[in-house]
Amino acid sequence: MKTPNLRTQLVLASGLVWVYSLGVGASYWRQSRAHARLETAFHQGLTVLSSLPRLRDELRRVDQNGDQYLLSGQPSWLERREEALDQVHALLRELDGAASDERDRATIAEADRRLTAYLAERSPWISRRRAGRLAPADAARATRRARELDAVAEPLNELKNVNVADLRARRLEAEEAARGALWLILLAGAAAAAFVAVLLSRALIGPVASLRENARGWTLGKPWDFPPPRGAGPEVRDLHETMGEMATRLNAQFEREAELGRLKGSLVSMASHEFNNALSVLGTTVNLLKQTESAPPAGRRADYYVIVETNLRALSLATRNLLDLGLLESGRFAVRPHRADLGRVLAGAAKALQPIYERKGLRFTLELPAGTPAAKADPEALVMVATNLVGNAVKYTPEGGEVAAGVSVEPDGRLRVYVADTGIGIAPGDREAILSGHRTEEGRMAAPGFGVGLMLVKKILDAHGTALEIEGAPGKGSRFSFVLPAWDESADAMLLA
Repeated sequence: MKTPNLRTQLVLASGLVWVYSLGVGASYWRQSRAHARLETAFHQGLTVLSSLPRLRDELRRVDQNGDQYLLSGQPSWLERREEALDQVHALLRELDGAASDERDRATIAEADRRLTAYLAERSPWISRRRAGRLAPADAARATRRARELDAVAEPLNELKNVNVADLRARRLEAEEAARGALWLILLAGAAAAAFVAVLLSRALIGPVASLRENARGWTLGKPWDFPPPRGAGPEVRDLHETMGEMATRLNAQFEREAELGRLKGSLVSMASHEFNNALSVLGTTVNLLKQTESAPPAGRRADYYVIVETNLRALSLATRNLLDLGLLESGRFAVRPHRADLGRVLAGAAKALQPIYERKGLRFTLELPAGTPAAKADPEALVMVATNLVGNAVKYTPEGGEVAAGVSVEPDGRLRVYVADTGIGIAPGDREAILSGHRTEEGRMAAPGFGVGLMLVKKILDAHGTALEIEGAPGKGSRFSFVLPAWDESADAMLLA
């Protein structure tokens, strides 16, 4: 079965959302109807409940004003009776308008019938009083013989009870409708969410997760031979093919870069060898010139020899760095840790650079505590590390400054090798950059160079399983250090046995 594209599936999902919206709207309409009925019933019940006490009061006024008229004969009492009677009729009409069913209307009609009977009973007495034919004794007897007025309002008590019960029933109906609407919304939402989740999982999430795993499993230089994800739509399949094309282009670029890297390594190695040979010849020639002098060089002639030897050593160090860096990058340089005398390593580096720091007038201090143990490291590789660190300190320390190199024992027994200076310093934000071969603006202004020395130091220390730590601040000097494990003398004895 052909998998529909994402647009079709999104249309289906949108349709489901519309259906869900209609369901929510229907539920809301149903609940609104129930609330409207409840509100109507509430207003009707409130009208009934608020009218009944007023109706009773007006009926009592009708009765009391009629009795006063029968006893006194004053027309004002009769006028008040008529006003109260008008209020009674108005309240009965209001109750009839608020009645919710025929039963309520029948109850109101019964109350009206009893009121009519009451008025009919009282009417002859009032007529006799108006004609002046009612004696006081008869008037008193008429007031005592009047039927109980509560009989008129008695049917309305049932109306009150019915309205209270009706309100309770409508409230329960509204609550039931609200619960039904809530359940309908929840069930419809859960069904819609489940459908959309399954749809997205099958059409998008699953295939994209499969693509992600393929991308993680792919290695630069290897072909993109992963099959398309199962159940993927046309868009995801197109994305899979595009990733394959991208992998092919990256592999081609990788091959070109690798070829250029090999060519660059070969050129650097060849040039470094040639420079090294030429510098060796120049160094030997300078020594022969000094030895063939009839007397030790002095004055400006001696200064010339120092300048030549200093620059030869600097060029030799730079050439050796390029050569060793090429070996490291090509994988032909390997460290072989064994017993290393750190004092001898640092002393050798200081001696090799002595003409340079003496020419700048720097004070060099070698700090080696008595009894410093040997380290477990590659001595030849450490010579390159120490020479570069001391050479950098000398290079970036102004004339008249100080450089110190030494070893200290850490609390855990490891040995910390350090080189400190009073030079230009390094900002914290530049420390990572200088370990990658980049040079700071201050460094370029202070001294020439390529910036490969610290990169070579980092690679050698990485091979030893340790890291180069940098401290200091601009204008306040720098301190480079790293730690090495101490050599286990018992292990040394076992090797020699």
